[in-house]
Amino acid sequence: MSDNLPILLSSPTTTNFPASVITEIEFLSQARRLLDAGFPDHSLLDLWNAAVHNLRRRVEAYGLALFESAIKDDAGRKKYDKDGETINERWSGVDDMTLINGATKLGVLHKKAGKSLEMINWMRNHASPAHASDSKVEVEDVYALALMLQKNLFEAEMPDPGHSPSGLFEPIKKSELTTEKIDILKDQIRAFKQGDIRITFGFLLDLITKGETPAHGNSINLFPEVWEKSNDDLKKSAGQRYHSYLLDPDSDTSEDKGAKIRILETLVKVNGVRFIPDAARASLYRHAVKKLAQAKDTSYGWVNEEKSAVALAQFGPHVPSIAFEDVYQEILTVWVGNYWGRSSAHVTLKPFIDVLR
Repeated sequence: MSDNLPILLSSPTTTNFPASVITEIEFLSQARRLLDAGFPDHSLLDLWNAAVHNLRRRVEAYGLALFESAIKDDAGRKKYDKDGETINERWSGVDDMTLINGATKLGVLHKKAGKSLEMINWMRNHASPAHASDSKVEVEDVYALALMLQKNLFEAEMPDPGHSPSGLFEPIKKSELTTEKIDILKDQIRAFKQGDIRITFGFLLDLITKGETPAHGNSINLFPEVWEKSNDDLKKSAGQRYHSYLLDPDSDTSEDKGAKIRILETLVKVNGVRFIPDAARASLYRHAVKKLAQAKDTSYGWVNEEKSAVALAQFGPHVPSIAFEDVYQEILTVWVGNYWGRSSAHVTLKPFIDVLR
């Protein structure tokens, strides 16, 4: 069957696979020798090692900041050592499956290749020489997985940092950007595919929650552009981020513990409060309407009432049903006014009445 070997195993060279390096070629050559010697299970391990090494280089080329952002909520080890001298040292603190999952999220790894690596990982754990099993690795298994990886990983070009979100947004963290540079980056965002939008969305949101200058200010200026191109699932993830900080303040790892406020300010800016889960959103509206009630009940308090109405209106008329009665009884009281008339707050609150019609 050796005549039918995939090129990946029959002729593993940097000429046939320009995106590979000598380390990966050596792993693939060893896989071929082990296959010829009748050890397909051992051969599969070297195929895995070559693929993981190749994938690590792809992620480094694409952008580690984006990778770390993509895996921050994943389980397992995920500590990349930026000071490591070799690729193995740098990645020694990151689980291989975390690498695979993160690379798939970034779009650096084709989903077919990702599933192939998941299959190899299963075989490593259940059908390798180190584990007694009725499911043994066969020669045909190695052929099939090698073909999948050849087509969907080793033949793929390496990422071009200049055309990835990493290359575009590295300046965000370094210096306060001028209006002209912000406009250039907005144009780049408009040209992004949905996969890049997803990654950029998470990356900018992370910088906003951290609140570090100048990254925070730059991200605030760019986020509305990304928001406009995002789907509802992405937008809900931002609302969920606010919800999580509300429930668990200790999850805020920013130095000033102001991530919750920054997320809320960002959502207000893009008219995104409606994407906050109902419970957290109800808390927001109840707090705001309480201020309105206090102002309304104050003698000569129309000025305060108008200010409180503006504070409430910034969230938009997206009152969840669980807070509907509490909120609208105060809004209607302001809308109707009293014996002496009504403040201009009723104009500010008109959108809340309009959605009822």
